[in-house]
Amino acid sequence: MPISSSSPVWFITGSSQGLGLALTRYAIAKGHTVIASSRNPSRTPELVSEVEKSGGKWVALDSTQSQDEIKKTMHEAEAFFNRIDIVVNNAGGSVLGALEDIPDADTVYQMRVNFLGPLRIMQAVLPGMRKRRSGVILNVSSAQGVVPGIACGVYAASKAALEAASESCSQEVAQFGIRILIIVPGAYRTEFGSSSVGKHVQPSEDYAGEHLVNARLNQITKLPNVAMGSPDKAARVMFEAAIGEGEAGQLVKKENLLRVIIGPDCWKVVDKKVNELRRTTDLLVDVAASTNF
Repeated sequence: MPISSSSPVWFITGSSQGLGLALTRYAIAKGHTVIASSRNPSRTPELVSEVEKSGGKWVALDSTQSQDEIKKTMHEAEAFFNRIDIVVNNAGGSVLGALEDIPDADTVYQMRVNFLGPLRIMQAVLPGMRKRRSGVILNVSSAQGVVPGIACGVYAASKAALEAASESCSQEVAQFGIRILIIVPGAYRTEFGSSSVGKHVQPSEDYAGEHLVNARLNQITKLPNVAMGSPDKAARVMFEAAIGEGEAGQLVKKENLLRVIIGPDCWKVVDKKVNELRRTTDLLVDVAASTNF
């Protein structure tokens, strides 16, 4: 993927915490220009100052905004440096709980945050990337987007939707020199699981107590303090995948990879899913072939 300058311009959502903050700082440390974004920049003035002192910018962007509002914000961001080379759709949140218990409004919100927001950002930046015949879009999914688990049905659905849109779009824009990458992280020591980035729907009676849903929710609540993944190390892999450097970047280029799995916990569950799909397809080869005219 040819970058149009020796100092690529990044646009990163969710820059105020977690993987987004780690990647923002890593890209700046490597001499790249970053347009950072968050819902409420006024809450993190020290981070805004840190980015702007590096020569970058910080903008307010809420992924639940309308398509027109997001397009306006992205066009204003693109005008700062006359281009955006690398977009990272990292901002997101989680609505967790038994599928039966989750209110419709929470499901709609989840899809707006994790799917419609990134989709609208992609739609806003692709025209400029097509014109320049270069660009990279990193969409941050989740192990749940590939292997949905207990208490994560709606959250997993939002990430699976993002994966599907990314996979389709990657084929549509490849001839324009644009690469779409799906980042599939496992558990990292970020705010995921806390009330600041998600909502746990209180389990109804049958899902409470010793039920697996309640146990899973309690486990997720502890992740910010016990997860084994390092956000800084994840940021390095994401950076290298985007620019085609390091082990991850070289593999992406050489093997034309769509997904970059980060975290041994994520690799383990994805590998198990692949093996189960292989078992299913092997068992059903004759059944599948039996339905033609």
